[in-house]
Amino acid sequence: MPHKASKKQGQAENQPVGASREQSLDILESVPDAFFAVDHHWHFTYINRAAAERWSRSREDLIGKDFLEAFPQAVGSEPWQAFLKAMQERQPTRLEVVSPVLHQWVELSISPTRDGGLSVYFRDISARKRVEEVEGWLAAIIESSDDAIVSKNLESIVTSWNAGAERLFGYRADEIIGRPITILFPEDRQDEEERILARIRRGERVEHFESTRRRKDGSLVQVSLTISPIKDAQGRIVGASKIARDITRHKEAERLQRLLVHELNHRVKNILATVQAIARQTLSPRHSDDTVRETFEARLLALSKAHDLLTRENWDGTSLSQIVTEALSPYHRDRFEIGGPDTRLPPKMALALALALHELATNAAKYGALSVPSGRIAIMWRVQPSDPPHLILRWQERGGPPVSSPEQKGFGSRLIERSLALELAGDAKITYDPAGVVCELKAPLVDERDDRVGKAA
Repeated sequence: MPHKASKKQGQAENQPVGASREQSLDILESVPDAFFAVDHHWHFTYINRAAAERWSRSREDLIGKDFLEAFPQAVGSEPWQAFLKAMQERQPTRLEVVSPVLHQWVELSISPTRDGGLSVYFRDISARKRVEEVEGWLAAIIESSDDAIVSKNLESIVTSWNAGAERLFGYRADEIIGRPITILFPEDRQDEEERILARIRRGERVEHFESTRRRKDGSLVQVSLTISPIKDAQGRIVGASKIARDITRHKEAERLQRLLVHELNHRVKNILATVQAIARQTLSPRHSDDTVRETFEARLLALSKAHDLLTRENWDGTSLSQIVTEALSPYHRDRFEIGGPDTRLPPKMALALALALHELATNAAKYGALSVPSGRIAIMWRVQPSDPPHLILRWQERGGPPVSSPEQKGFGSRLIERSLALELAGDAKITYDPAGVVCELKAPLVDERDDRVGKAA
């Protein structure tokens, strides 16, 4: 009887142990992490489904096999050294390492077992490592940037501050993180922050916003700002990132450029005035009639007006519509029909067309459509797409006196058909149609200074 009682008791004790083992195996099979165990001879004693799938190996082929026999590429690797240390010192360890078998980043959790072996969990952390690598790369770019790169929350509190911001504004990161960004704003700029935050809350990006900020030492600096919303994982706007660039030198250069352009304009006007004085002396009544002198001076005036237009644009070109308007300003606007796209002309073309339009208008006032009340003139242009694009302009008179070809072409006709065509590397043709003079101009829209193509919008 005692023997039987002992047997029953042993069976009762074994049942929960067996159930517990089965339950543990069920857990190991269900977890997404890969798991395997080896005994003290480095033979596999267990491999869960996730590990077999990760290795693309059959569990039946691996159970009982020596670890290094199954994975010889592990010899000498960092994971293998960690296995050896855990086996010898009987201490658990955890590390992140590139697997010599999978060639991917894995997190290893190694624990000694009571039978002298090891149990090992490992999971793929490649995606996280890639994110960390990108984050580290971006952080390095931000930290090494010459521009100030700052982030803030929607309460305008600074949350990050790079080395560029320290150089530009003078505050160390530990001096300003947690403080309002508005400490950088001069008194007359305090209202800017609310307007900026309102746009950020709407998800808008603020680009190339020029303003003034105050450094730690109290000095002012002119900056160009680009501000973008920061969103959390759910897509909610939680703050803003700000890039600030010191444009003090740029603004000083612009100011100096304006001074130089105005000085150049002043000098050009002086030169033109000198030329006019010489013309008056040269073409005095003793040597020529008043008509020649007036014509000469009118041409210089047309050139001067074109210079004025270019000066207002810092000699970066001007619009064709402005050139046309200025050339026709001495005449009634209702005598003209004007149309064409908003076309920007490089300086050389603007000056040449100003002279051409002046000559055509002067001729029309003397002999053509502008010499009678019923006369009208149509000035139309378009941009022909090509490489480079070409401007095509047409001047057409109607309602004036009958037209016939002149026996001898005057200065204006020669200027347009020869000099203008040569100057602009294009074509110019004047047709003396009985119904009215027609002039057609075609020239490439190329800036002679740097070969940039003129723009048409």
